[in-house]
Amino acid sequence: MEATVALRPTPVSAPLNDETANGTVEHFRSALVSGTPWAEALLAAIGEWTAPSETVDGVRLDYLIEGEAFDWLLLAERLLREAPAGCIPAGETEELLFTGMLPDGITEARFKSLLGPDKYRAHLNHFYGVVVEEALWHAVEREVEKERSVQGLQHPFGVQNLIAERLYRAELLSLLRRFQREHGRGRRVRLTLAESRAFTYWLFKRRIANSDQARIASDTRKGLRMLNEIRERARTG
Repeated sequence: MEATVALRPTPVSAPLNDETANGTVEHFRSALVSGTPWAEALLAAIGEWTAPSETVDGVRLDYLIEGEAFDWLLLAERLLREAPAGCIPAGETEELLFTGMLPDGITEARFKSLLGPDKYRAHLNHFYGVVVEEALWHAVEREVEKERSVQGLQHPFGVQNLIAERLYRAELLSLLRRFQREHGRGRRVRLTLAESRAFTYWLFKRRIANSDQARIASDTRKGLRMLNEIRERARTG
């Protein structure tokens, strides 16, 4: 199952509200015990979920970035830890968490139906704004390193800035400082995982705002190709 292209970030029309997760978790566990296919039970639980973030075992999990981008795989990983032993084949959950791919029986239409329209739109925002954007960064990084290798340059100094300037027209540290100012964050260079994903999504929106349609389409194809390559390596490696 692959997502269709949606390049313009759109906010969730009905923001997710905080509430206890116990009810959703229990519904998920009951569905598995009763024999519901695990992917169906999981997506139904994700569709039912309403908390944009929570803290589990001392770790903060942000499922919704900027009120727009929904990381359903992060929530899936959290829910799968609650599954009764023996209800889900380990290999299938590993496939999901490492590659983002659901079993073949889950069509795109079924995926959208179980998540609901708001979460589905927010999922597309996250897929293109974080997952594909990270893959695009790696694709450009490979291009830059190849160019530098031809020039006889092997050291990594300056590579990150070259990538940032090519994609976002500014040096990486300058972009980070602007992101931190706009979001009222501290000036730390080392980001948490949640902060890093929020920064990636912010970079995506900046790139979309400053690029024409042809460039957006080209970059999206490049990011998708790299993502498919990464997923294939994960499957075979």
